[in-house]
Amino acid sequence: MTITDESDNRLRIVNALQLLHDQAVKDSTVGIPIAKVLETSGWSWHVAELAPAQTIAPHYHRHGDEIYFVLAGAGLIHTWPADESPAARHSQRVEAAATFSIAPQTVHQLENTGTTPLVLLFACSPDHLTADRVVVAAHKAS
Repeated sequence: MTITDESDNRLRIVNALQLLHDQAVKDSTVGIPIAKVLETSGWSWHVAELAPAQTIAPHYHRHGDEIYFVLAGAGLIHTWPADESPAARHSQRVEAAATFSIAPQTVHQLENTGTTPLVLLFACSPDHLTADRVVVAAHKAS
């Protein structure tokens, strides 16, 4: 569902879950389906899904925060400074309705620890999924 108010092109309403179902493309770098939801000046909004027991590739961004909102499911967000080893990893549980932000130069790795899909809405700068994404050596979450 996309609704645009024809009398006011400043309003666009979309159904992120429907976009995930209809338009998601597997992001081979981190291994999950992602669909673009909205793009505004300076921000791109995406929806993504991790299957049960799935973990994304650890990565970081050089510039700009990344903001997440958990729509459904539960899991862990593992983080550590980009200039340190994964041994410095901190893990935090996240579940539906949780909101969190990832600062630049912070390696992050999401892991679905639940039995249902972990569905996330996230906002980032437009180049976060391309030029400003640095994948680090694989680290098995535990």
